[in-house]
Amino acid sequence: MQNLIKSLLESKQLLVISIIYSVFITIIFLIPTNEMPKLSHFLIPIDKIIHVFIFLALTFLWLSYINSLLNNTKPIVLFFILVVCLLYGILIEVIQEFYLSSREAEFFDIIADLLGVSLGLLFFRNYKNRITS
Repeated sequence: MQNLIKSLLESKQLLVISIIYSVFITIIFLIPTNEMPKLSHFLIPIDKIIHVFIFLALTFLWLSYINSLLNNTKPIVLFFILVVCLLYGILIEVIQEFYLSSREAEFFDIIADLLGVSLGLLFFRNYKNRITS
């Protein structure tokens, strides 16, 4: 019984963290660009690198939450979470293009989001394999 309660508390904490992170990045993505600091560019534009890390964390958090809830995540569930995270990134780009005058959609942001989602899955699988072995 204690293990069940501990498991439920852990999943509740992960849910709260996942929701807070999701709300936070939504706010960040919807801030007008004139209020954001200018980022210098390297070989790869720094904003694309930021997109990768944001979506890596987003995917990892939601996969971890679902895994803690279900205890054994089936591939179809993993795929569903990946698709939802990627659709979220696409939705943000659409909102930026059509509803924010100071922002615009960028195809390479979606590519960076896809890379971040993929890396989030890899990190999750690595993490899951380490804690189960």
